[in-house]
Parts: sequence; structure tokens; C-alpha cells
Amino acid sequence: MGKSVLKVQRAEAEKIKKILSKNEAYTVGARLNLVYLVALGHSSRKLSELHNISFKQITNWVHRFENEGIEGLKDKKGRGRHSALSNEQLEKIKK
Repeated sequence: MGKSVLKVQRAEAEKIKKILSKNEAYTVGARLNLVYLVALGHSSRKLSELHNISFKQITNWVHRFENEGIEGLKDKKGRGRHSALSNEQLEKIKK
């Protein structure tokens, strides 16, 4: 008889992932940990496979840490797709 597998009943994995992604301290900490592992000599390619993160993203975080320190690991404002709606239209929707 094999050992039982530990399961999480409180929330689905995707819900937990969403909670983590909203926490800036966790996000920066996770990125800093990857930079730390690279500093210890671990291969960024191996880390990308292990953590399911692109090799290029890990490389970007290392370079940003080198240039900007811990601030470089924080998400920058203004990234991503801009809204097709004006602020006035967004306010109408909210009401």
C-alpha cells in the first residue's frame, strides 16, 4: 500500500496562482530567488525548465537586477495592452 498524496481542499491551483500573482512581495521574492540561484551558478536554462518560466524572462530579471537592484524586479506601470475605451467610457460602465 503506497503513501497517500497530500491534497489541497481549500482552493484550486489556479485560484492559488491568482492570489500569488496579485502579491507584489511574493512576485519580487520569487524573481529574486531565481536571480540568487543564477548567482550560485545554476544554469538559467535548467531553471527555466524547472520553474516553467522562459529562459529569456530569467535573463531579463538578472539584467534588470544588475542595472536597477531590487526595483528592477518589480513590474513596471504602463506595460501591456492599453484600453480601447476612454476614461469617460470606463466611468459609464462602472456606473
